[in-house]
Amino acid sequence: MSNTHQYRQLKKKCLLLKAKCPMPMLLGKLGLGAYAKKSCPSPFRNDNNPSWGIYPYNGGWYFKDHGNDDSGDEVTLIARLKGWDIKKDFKRIVDFYEKTALKVDEATPLAIAHPLPPSPSPSTPPDLSGYSKGTGEQLLQLSLLRSISVEALRLASERGFLIFGYCFNHEVFGLKDGSGLLAEVRRLDGQLFPAFNSMPAHKSHTLKGSTKSWPLGLVEAASGTRIALVEGLPDFLAAFDFMLREGKLRTVAPITMLSASTSIDEGVLQQFRGKHVRMFPHYDEAGIKAAKRWTMKLTGVASSIDYFKFSQFANINDLADLNAGLNSLPPTITINEEVLP
Repeated sequence: MSNTHQYRQLKKKCLLLKAKCPMPMLLGKLGLGAYAKKSCPSPFRNDNNPSWGIYPYNGGWYFKDHGNDDSGDEVTLIARLKGWDIKKDFKRIVDFYEKTALKVDEATPLAIAHPLPPSPSPSTPPDLSGYSKGTGEQLLQLSLLRSISVEALRLASERGFLIFGYCFNHEVFGLKDGSGLLAEVRRLDGQLFPAFNSMPAHKSHTLKGSTKSWPLGLVEAASGTRIALVEGLPDFLAAFDFMLREGKLRTVAPITMLSASTSIDEGVLQQFRGKHVRMFPHYDEAGIKAAKRWTMKLTGVASSIDYFKFSQFANINDLADLNAGLNSLPPTITINEEVLP
């Protein structure tokens, strides 16, 4: 195995570990749960002042020592604790992180401990070179295509989810998240990708190396407590319009399973622990089956689960449909309740 390939595999494993065992949980498993605070003395040096602390940022967790200006993520934390070099000992750090993630939190009784299942099988992550946030013209074209406001699309782009580029010589838009594990694109002209070899014509293309069971947006939802769990790419983008409409940019994190046929990976279920999840199942047979499957996975993990019912509207089957109806001029539907949790 080449050094480059091994490094990519370790980076992928590290991203999964951050999702399953973020810094507050990691500190607990290391016996340092007392330091999982915004402000406290440093665990790494003699410190009589509360100059050290942890904080969420851009979907991840970091520590900051204001006494010596040291900072970093979970990898840096382990390196500081063990006295290892981040570059030279990267594999050693990730292996230690993986073993630690499986440990019972030292502050948690065995009776309520939840050991983490294995990660998804490793593969080369999708190649996102050539994809970017997109231009104002591309945002406008997508807004007209999907009846999603330019403001919502710009927000999704700024948060690192929405990408544009070319696939099979077609201009496309798509989704990715901070995990780097999953990316899916659709044609920007709204047409299907043509049939190729044994593959029939299809509306969306999942980039090679993607982990389909990964809940896209999970890394960014780590520090939140309310999740809008949707199905598919259009519903995920539509959620940003509702976040703007309801003033919930800081309180709700959208997550999508990009297909109704996929199941949430066992290895990431603990990332939903203690969170309220509202599902937005498509009002069709596949959507209802998916909601039941995801509910079985999250029951006993999420603090609570409820559902938004599209059956209350005529000819509205999903969140993208609902959003398009509200964005049309004049609006074709009215709604008197908040949609997001």
